[in-house]
Amino acid sequence: MIPVRELNQHTSAVLRAVAGGTAVTITSDGHAIARLVPLTGGSSALDRLAATGQATAPSVGGPVMLPPADGTEGIDVSAELVADRDAARW
Repeated sequence: MIPVRELNQHTSAVLRAVAGGTAVTITSDGHAIARLVPLTGGSSALDRLAATGQATAPSVGGPVMLPPADGTEGIDVSAELVADRDAARW
């Protein structure tokens, strides 16, 4: 955290720190009023959310394994649902 006065006096140094990846909170009279954060040029949405603490990045790489398929192959689920709905109406 840095006060507005210090930001005014050392703007270039603060901006270098932000460009280097450091987020800076600016204060006025001891109260946080703004935050300077580095731009996330080509990062993904997940990277941006993880940087703000709104998501957790995966701990392992590779493809996501899907759960095993349940049910019988070759059944048109949409048609079955429509048939069940129509049968329930009568």
